[in-house]
Amino acid sequence: MDILHISPQALILQILAFLLLIWVMRKYLFGPVNGVLEARQSEVETTIEHLRRDREAMETSRRGYEARLAEIEAEARDTIQAAIKEAQGMKEDIIASARADAEQIVTRARDEIVREKQQARVELRNTVADLPVSAAGKILRRSVDDRANRELVGDFINQVGA
Repeated sequence: MDILHISPQALILQILAFLLLIWVMRKYLFGPVNGVLEARQSEVETTIEHLRRDREAMETSRRGYEARLAEIEAEARDTIQAAIKEAQGMKEDIIASARADAEQIVTRARDEIVREKQQARVELRNTVADLPVSAAGKILRRSVDDRANRELVGDFINQVGA
């Protein structure tokens, strides 16, 4: 040790000073720094855990929204199909009603034609009955009983009609 000019007392004193420095640094420097690092690490882990839970919640919500959207689309398709079926039914009802109305109109027209035909026959009969009576009255220059003449003409028309 003499060769290196190191004194044993200085060496021991330096070793003791170094050990004292390590103990002081550990107690006052590394301890708080480790505490801060551990707190920061815990905070980061907590944040990561919250992010993971939030991501899972977001995925669950997204799946729920997608499922609800699919349900809404299915309901919309069902509603549209029901509306189409209802419209078809209404169309068929309207067509059936129009056909029934047309049938009623045709039936009424036929009935009216029959009535008008009968009325025309009656008027024609009356006119045919009045013409010979009038002509006979002019020819005879006398008044012929209207009732008797109508009976005669009616009998004549019935014989001709038969």
